[in-house]
Amino acid sequence: MTSPVLIVEDRLLSTDEIVNTLEQMFRRMEMMDVLCGQNFPLYSSGENSDWSVSPGGSWMGGFWAACWWLRAKMTGSAGDRQKAGEISQRLFRKLTADSGYRSLIFWYGAALGEIWLQNAPARELTHSSIAALAHSFDPRLNCIPLGTAMGGLATGSCAISVDNFASLIQLLCFSREKQYHRIAQCHAETLLAACRGDKGAFHAEASFDGHEFQVKDRAGVWSRGQAWAMLGLSRAAAQWGEPYLSQARAACTYWRDVHKGNLPRNRPDQTEDVKDPSAVVIASLAMLSLARLLPDETSWCKYAHQQISTVLHSPYFTVIDPDSASGSIGLFQGCCYRTRQNREEMVESVWGNFFLVAALAVLAGLIDPYDC
Repeated sequence: MTSPVLIVEDRLLSTDEIVNTLEQMFRRMEMMDVLCGQNFPLYSSGENSDWSVSPGGSWMGGFWAACWWLRAKMTGSAGDRQKAGEISQRLFRKLTADSGYRSLIFWYGAALGEIWLQNAPARELTHSSIAALAHSFDPRLNCIPLGTAMGGLATGSCAISVDNFASLIQLLCFSREKQYHRIAQCHAETLLAACRGDKGAFHAEASFDGHEFQVKDRAGVWSRGQAWAMLGLSRAAAQWGEPYLSQARAACTYWRDVHKGNLPRNRPDQTEDVKDPSAVVIASLAMLSLARLLPDETSWCKYAHQQISTVLHSPYFTVIDPDSASGSIGLFQGCCYRTRQNREEMVESVWGNFFLVAALAVLAGLIDPYDC
């Protein structure tokens, strides 16, 4: 069993540490781009191992575009902007996929290009994706189901998941069309009723049995699932206030109370001591977003900052020095992912890299946490 990684109070990152880490992770993006070519990177199990890639990006493709949108915003480079736009446009093939994960793909892969850089093709793709996603609304379920593509399986047509909770709200509410806002609100109402557990814990997924939604897991037993729920609730709270504000605070409080002092295990109810630092980063972004809506804003921001600092000072983030003049490279191998049936392992992933870069940019005051 590995030693616990403790969250140390008052260990906050300096501005220089944040800037240096961002530069290191941007250099990692350059290396990934060379290794993956025209494919979308999904995950890698080690510093020198090949990346598992996909020509279409699966549900992670939008995060690769998002990495470059964020880099372009921060560098101001025309080349970075062009690179982000090219990756984003390759996502259009996912518009008709039978999957609620389209909100992850197009919020991060297209909408951020419009928000951060006013990119016209990204704007067009964003609004096409909003219409396509809204078309999947099922009035019988009162939500947009998970769908059968991208891992949803046959039962996905009757399932709702916390994974895309935040991105679905953000994408649909990005439109000025009130009908899309209403669909987002219906989805949020259904998810809250179906997946809320006790004392702020959330179930990861629920399926409709013809009469009502039934959960298959214990609430709070998947760390990243709890973090996804926290992120979605923080978005719903910003859009509609109560009851989401109270539920978001309860979910964040549950996280802080249950995981106090340690980076959480991927499955806290299991004996395997496999961590998921990417869940910590997502949870921290939720807290940073929620904090502005709460009277105790400073304490939540500080706790989130401490969590992010702990991830960077853990064994899951390492700095490698290539034999070149380009400088050191930051490698975040902090994502627990099922790489094959019945096998979960620690990997570097494109979603983990994006959320860590985004969290650092938020701490530096470069972007709004709500965009993430």
